[in-house]
Amino acid sequence: MGIALATGPIAEPLVTLNFNTATQLLKKLIKEHNIDEIVVGDCPDKFLNQLVSLGLSVHRQDETLSTYDATQALLHTSQKRRHKSEHAAAAALILQNWLDASTDAQHQS
Repeated sequence: MGIALATGPIAEPLVTLNFNTATQLLKKLIKEHNIDEIVVGDCPDKFLNQLVSLGLSVHRQDETLSTYDATQALLHTSQKRRHKSEHAAAAALILQNWLDASTDAQHQS
């Protein structure tokens, strides 16, 4: 599972986590980075409920083609590095799409 972070209008890849240990590590990242909102792509309902139980605002975002786009963006890297980074890069694309859509919605209001 890829994790990205945005402290402003630009999302950046942060880390790739093992899905089985993600909730515990997310709790640590939330505290460390003072996170108050989470954006997720497709995920199991059980995991979504775990995120909601953390007391943060959870937003869903379409992740169609995010892994493909991330892989394309990482073609200049070695295959080993690309495989290690593609999930975090995809998470950054998902988060960036949500940020862009939120900004557009605010400008239209």
